Amino acid sequence: MKYNHIPAATLAAALLLTGCTSAPTISALESPATAKDQLPAGVTIWPEDEIPASSVRFLVDRDGIRYFGAKSADGRRACVAALPEDSHAIWVAGCSEVRDDREIVHVGGTGVSETVLVSDGFDVDNLTGDGWKAIHKNIVIAAP
Repeated sequence: MKYNHIPAATLAAALLLTGCTSAPTISALESPATAKDQLPAGVTIWPEDEIPASSVRFLVDRDGIRYFGAKSADGRRACVAALPEDSHAIWVAGCSEVRDDREIVHVGGTGVSETVLVSDGFDVDNLTGDGWKAIHKNIVIAAP
């Protein structure tokens, strides 16, 4: 009887490689900065040493709310901010680690729909059936 043996090292390498995935991306945060990416005058959301102002990108404007994304200098954290044009509403923001193709950070507050920043590879259909609406490839909000 003849047996075909796969060397253990080859099998182990194959198993390790199939478990490797590339880091998720938020391509909107990789685009070149423009004047539109500037936060409104007098608004500082994140500490400069953690989330550089140069990483802030305008993502979308919807129903009187401007949505911004940002990332840490090392790219391991991503952030979202929702800034209402109504001066009586309070802006909300949050950051989290970027680990996989998932919801990265979820924020909400008075006068602002719950907002989720997602990576490029996230299947927004998982949320849209549950009362959420994609308004940008990286922003999903709770449907009113």
